[in-house]
Amino acid sequence: MLTYSSPLGLYSEEIAATGEQIGNFPQAFSHLSLISTASHLDELLDKRRCP
Repeated sequence: MLTYSSPLGLYSEEIAATGEQIGNFPQAFSHLSLISTASHLDELLDKRRCP
């Protein structure tokens, strides 16, 4: 997902199949989703490391 951000680290409302950003740049929801996903993946990885 990080490869789809703009040079400023922004995410548009939609991303075309070509990777082109389409639409406006609503920041709060896209960044919150990215942070939430990273946090969730970190928790899952921690559970796999600890018996």
